[in-house]
Amino acid sequence: MLENLNETLCVSKHLGKSQSFWSCYEPLAVQRPSKRQVWKRLTGLLSTSEMQVYLSRNHHSLCVCEKFKAISS
Repeated sequence: MLENLNETLCVSKHLGKSQSFWSCYEPLAVQRPSKRQVWKRLTGLLSTSEMQVYLSRNHHSLCVCEKFKAISS
């Protein structure tokens, strides 16, 4: 399930044997109008700490980082 961090960024959680992994997505511009938003994957599977680093480096919004911390705890 996708968790929205803001209107242009979301993450999904994938459960591993010993820890959770995350993928990050952004909206995909589609040629045909659609009722459902289509998302494009930005990252592969990252650990929680790796995702925090990715978000802080690439999406400088404090709101995005804080929202990820809240959903990943």
